[in-house]
Amino acid sequence: MPWFVLGLCGVTNSGKTTTASRLKELYPNSVHIKQDDYFLAEDDPRHVIIQGLNHQNWELITSVDMDKMVEDIVGTLAMDPPELRLLILDGFLLFADPRTASACHLKIYLELDYETCRARRNQRTYDPPDVPGYFDQVVWPEAENAKHFMFSKNSDIVVLDGKLPEHVIVDILKKIIKRLVGREDAG
Repeated sequence: MPWFVLGLCGVTNSGKTTTASRLKELYPNSVHIKQDDYFLAEDDPRHVIIQGLNHQNWELITSVDMDKMVEDIVGTLAMDPPELRLLILDGFLLFADPRTASACHLKIYLELDYETCRARRNQRTYDPPDVPGYFDQVVWPEAENAKHFMFSKNSDIVVLDGKLPEHVIVDILKKIIKRLVGREDAG
């Protein structure tokens, strides 16, 4: 196994990218691929427009160029590193696509409750910005629907509390990775 693939999934602002970035620091030879980097352009005609809000629904898998993401994952995995390396995939709908879900040796879902998720989201700026009502009418309901769908399709998802301190989540993941690959330096 030249690559160990870790999938980090969860609702918006659950700590996926923060955790992935910290792991990338700990495992300097690792590769990090973020689903957020594959969002369609704002003016892409494939977006679903939310009636009543006159805003794109960025919470659907159709708002992400999954074919390009999968192409980049396949390209990374085709590289033949001389030693075991860590590929970190991070995305809010990572396990909704069977191609990305099946690539993961370890699937982690960072869970957040509504209040924490909303509070964290309110602290960030989005481009395009959220319109009034977007979180309650779209973000949270879509996240709940996606979670149920992903868990119905993937019985091997490990759930971690996204409210845990970052270092605790990272320590848990380091221990799991070490146990699964048998090495501390897998990265």
